[in-house]
Amino acid sequence: MELQTSLISKKYAAAFLNVFSDKISDENLEKWISLEKFLKKNKLFYVYLQVPTISYFTKKKALLRIAQALKLEKPITKMMFLLLDHGRIEILHQVLNKIILLYRRKINTKLFKVTTSHDITFEEKEKIINFIKSISNGGVLAEFEKDEKLICGLRIQSLTFLWERSIEKQLRSVKRSVFKQVGLW
Repeated sequence: MELQTSLISKKYAAAFLNVFSDKISDENLEKWISLEKFLKKNKLFYVYLQVPTISYFTKKKALLRIAQALKLEKPITKMMFLLLDHGRIEILHQVLNKIILLYRRKINTKLFKVTTSHDITFEEKEKIINFIKSISNGGVLAEFEKDEKLICGLRIQSLTFLWERSIEKQLRSVKRSVFKQVGLW
């Protein structure tokens, strides 16, 4: 079921990009990411949109209000209404995710999630981005977050890349080697 939903959302995303790829900008992508986060955070919104006693007009009005609140452009509101018409509004966040991924792939830009064990300065962020650019071909976007479980370390991850230097990683490898020695791994 999940695989089928993923394939359907990818088809909607590919069709969207075929029609509207010339109208996409970085500003639009940021708004779509905020819409995707909103939808993931508010799962009950989908439930309300699937209640059969709520009129189609009311559902459309609710989607339009969200679009206005997030200042979304017309192409993405068309996608929202199309999914509502097709009875597949519950996959909107997946379609948005696929649109963003396919568009970034088209313009050869990769998103890297950079996790640090402590707060870092702007200059350190720039050095990390330069490091990522040196090991990656194409454009680079980086999201920074803090995770104290890394214990004095840094983790850089994308869909196809992982680089980590931390005490947590060293502890995992020690644990793995101990388990291998006693035959539990």
